[in-house]
Amino acid sequence: MQNGYENQYKKILIAVILGFIVGCIALIYNKFLDYIIIKILYLNNLQSLTFRIISIFFPALGGLIVGYMIKYGSITAKGHGIPAILASIKSRERHLTYKDLLTEGFASAVTISSGGSAGRIGPIVEIGAGIGDLIGFKLNYTLYDYQTLLGCGAAAGVAGLFHAPLGGIMFATEILFNKIEKNRLIMLTISAVSADMIIILNSDSLFLPKLNFNIPDIRFGFISIFIGLFAAIPGVLFICSLKLSEELFSKLKFKDILKPAAGGLAVGITAFFIPDILGSGSQIIVQLYKHPNYLMRGLILVMVFKIIATALTLGSGGSGGIFSPSLLIGLTYGLLIEKIINIIFPFLCISIQLYALVGMAAVLSAVIRAPLTSAFIIAEFTHNYALILPLLIAALTAERSANLSGLKSAYSPEYFKRFY
Repeated sequence: MQNGYENQYKKILIAVILGFIVGCIALIYNKFLDYIIIKILYLNNLQSLTFRIISIFFPALGGLIVGYMIKYGSITAKGHGIPAILASIKSRERHLTYKDLLTEGFASAVTISSGGSAGRIGPIVEIGAGIGDLIGFKLNYTLYDYQTLLGCGAAAGVAGLFHAPLGGIMFATEILFNKIEKNRLIMLTISAVSADMIIILNSDSLFLPKLNFNIPDIRFGFISIFIGLFAAIPGVLFICSLKLSEELFSKLKFKDILKPAAGGLAVGITAFFIPDILGSGSQIIVQLYKHPNYLMRGLILVMVFKIIATALTLGSGGSGGIFSPSLLIGLTYGLLIEKIINIIFPFLCISIQLYALVGMAAVLSAVIRAPLTSAFIIAEFTHNYALILPLLIAALTAERSANLSGLKSAYSPEYFKRFY
């Protein structure tokens, strides 16, 4: 039965268990990285000159370890992982293995905890989809059901890491399937909610603090269009930088095993001057969101060099995602727009944080070309769904604007041909 479920209750149970497992993995993964980054490596040390000199070599050391892990583990751990899922979802003949998932998990953890500029969502989505892959492959499911389980794992990964079940459902729908059917949507929802129930047990799991906004009037609708229209600039630059970096490192005449270390060293040198680019950027996002008092020059530097650092990390062969870096780039972009509008039209500046949120949704949408995912995830970060209208306006505008460049999504396999 190609487009249905022969044993609906059995598959619902599998979706629940899959979501539970992926939610637990996401929670452990997140807590581990937070402990390493905040408690051990970077707590109150970023302003120390001695620490910053030493930390130049942290990303290089992490890159060297990752180079060996990928060489002797799995090449699918390179980059941000989504192309590997897109390759797997087309056919059961090309599926992920336990070795792939273990390598991805450990390689991305080493990359991020050593200061490499990469996000957490790509690895968790790949691990979640990979677990669904293994289950579907072992049970010899039809291609339809096999693909559905991959989507369930991916949705659970987003929900478990970001406490965003709607965002996880939209992620699987827009990026993995491009369309949705009722039975598949039910399964995605079950896994996403199951994973989210795990993260709810942790009261500190919210990515951004809850802030109450008044529903903006029609003026902010036009501002959202403006923000979305020009969000294509940092979004497209980010995609181009990822492509160019991957091509540059592929042409370098030394061993592939050493390339992540070379990229890490370049990131470390850059971070000596701008330490905010280290890691996934989640701590800086929360800090900027709570206290958006950076000068315009500082915001521009963080935005530009976060793009460069992420391209160096992933293009050289480091392991991690592009989701969190995109959010930091979007947040700095939104704050920049707020500062510009505040100078020209001060009466339009409703809330600094509102500009930051809309900027995040817009740039993320321009990078991954998934406006519904971008809007719902940002709304779920703050648990304020009254913001969904400006977020959707900005995300949809940014996606259309970025498409005019002729460049495909950063998740397009054409930028990461190493899997084919």
